[in-house]
Amino acid sequence: MKISQHKDLAKISRLIDTMRDTRKAVRTQFMKKMKDHDLDLTIEMLEVLYILWDKDNVNQQEIVDKTNRNKASITSLIDNMNARGLVQRNPDPQDRRNKLISLTEEGEHYQKRLIPLLEEVYAPLLTADLIQEIENTTIKLQMILQTISE
Repeated sequence: MKISQHKDLAKISRLIDTMRDTRKAVRTQFMKKMKDHDLDLTIEMLEVLYILWDKDNVNQQEIVDKTNRNKASITSLIDNMNARGLVQRNPDPQDRRNKLISLTEEGEHYQKRLIPLLEEVYAPLLTADLIQEIENTTIKLQMILQTISE
């Protein structure tokens, strides 16, 4: 029996497929922009930088949770970013066993270079009608996430 014969399941499947395809299209566009501007970063590095632009001195576990990657891959990624001078590890004043990840000056400099690229990639979406649709869709997706997570 095909999933298309179950109309409600097919609708959910189409939603999940569309979210995946949208994420892939955004990543592809952004990777192209970074290459065009000679930025030697991976999308994974960009994700970590994006987290740190929003909040500095982040516990590594928080980065693991926000990127949905395993701790070993994030450790390796942060090691690589540290070697490139983009981030640094600082002792956690609350717990010396933990390290907090923060941006270096070079990491902050990348923000100035990357924000215009984000604006270029997202420019087609920055119309009043689409922004409202994005807000509505985000609210609905958060409701779906909450429901499926219960």
